[in-house]
Amino acid sequence: MAGKLILTVLSLLGAASPDVAYAAGASSEGGGAGELGTVVLLVIVIGVAYVLAHNVVERLQRRFLVVSGAEYLLLGALLGPTFPAIGVFDNITGIVPVIALAAGWVGLLRGTDFDFASLQKLDPATWRIVILHHLLPGAAVGFGAYYFFAESGMLFESWEFGPEEKRTAMLSAAALACFAAADSAEPFDLLSRRYEISGKLSPLLRNGTRLGDIMVILAFGLIFCVFHESAAGAQKYSPSLWAWVTVLLGAALGFLFSLFLAGDESDNSRFLALVGIIAFASGGAYFLELSPLAVNLSMGFVLVNFARGGHLLHSTLESTERPMAIVLLIFAGALWRPTDLPATLAALAGFLVLRTLAKWLASVIAAWGTTLRKDLFRGLLAHGDVTLAMAVSFRLVYQGGAADIAYSVVLGSIVINDLLAPRLLRGLLADQGEIQREIREGDSRTSIEVSAK
Repeated sequence: MAGKLILTVLSLLGAASPDVAYAAGASSEGGGAGELGTVVLLVIVIGVAYVLAHNVVERLQRRFLVVSGAEYLLLGALLGPTFPAIGVFDNITGIVPVIALAAGWVGLLRGTDFDFASLQKLDPATWRIVILHHLLPGAAVGFGAYYFFAESGMLFESWEFGPEEKRTAMLSAAALACFAAADSAEPFDLLSRRYEISGKLSPLLRNGTRLGDIMVILAFGLIFCVFHESAAGAQKYSPSLWAWVTVLLGAALGFLFSLFLAGDESDNSRFLALVGIIAFASGGAYFLELSPLAVNLSMGFVLVNFARGGHLLHSTLESTERPMAIVLLIFAGALWRPTDLPATLAALAGFLVLRTLAKWLASVIAAWGTTLRKDLFRGLLAHGDVTLAMAVSFRLVYQGGAADIAYSVVLGSIVINDLLAPRLLRGLLADQGEIQREIREGDSRTSIEVSAK
């Protein structure tokens, strides 16, 4: 783990180099030593935060059953432009490549879950859960958010609601729909470290979250295609063309990287090459104003299905998932800006209520005529790295008005749901009789692994 952490740190420094920054669309002016110093400080902060997380936070997580993350969001907010007195990350432009790399990392990890062999083995009930538990919350929150932004008058009451405001409302509502649809397998991993778990429900739900992540990333990638931010005066292209660019760019890079995997390389060499290809793919996506998650998802799909040794990438990516999650959390906090408090609180309350009710309804419908429980939503409320990566990617491209409120809402939902989700999941598994015993610290026995593979 220590070796991978060191390599991850080096990769962050490499992503901040002038060449990569240029590839990612960062400004080539005003950089230099100042931006490099910022990145070095960032790496130090991340290193210290990760050590604390590994030695302190994870113990607290295991004891109190909470998914940690709020502390890193707060740290990022304190270091960001919102608090200029500290002003560590006062120039976000210079470190955009690092943010894009971290988001792309999540996309590639989820892409490696998308292998044909695993999909063919899935229980049919998994597909029922995936479709309903992602479609209904997304639809409910999307339509509700559009009404809030466009019709309630809370946001545009002092404006004339014209075409541009309508576009912003539709864009923000679509993003919130994707945020609501996404969930997380992290509570399952947290519980498996504390309890011995056996049964069919836990792997069923965990596989559903993994497969659902793939569907949500694809939907989220379409937002960047439909609401593409073309430069002023530039030629406009159709959303379908941008969708093809997203898929083909990732696929082409996947086949290119597969040539490297065909060689007999060491784990460290493979890891560093993986960092390079993710940085290139994410930088290209950002330069084209596309989703780094979707591009890397396409690349991961190609690698895991067509590259020799591609199946090994999943474990490599998963071993460094926590450091990259910390990067995303810190930058998510740094990218946050204060928004209108009454409108934000109203939007957050509506988001939480609609998402929870839609997941409850999805559980009831999914259980109709089957042996599934009608309260499965209790295990599917958490957000995760995918939601966080989507939020950060969205923030890098879209800002102002409804987009700012949408970003504040998803950060608030991440904090609230990630605090509640592990306990709700524990209650669900206990009611199902799948929690066998608590694993004591130092116990040689471990929980039955619940794998998506």
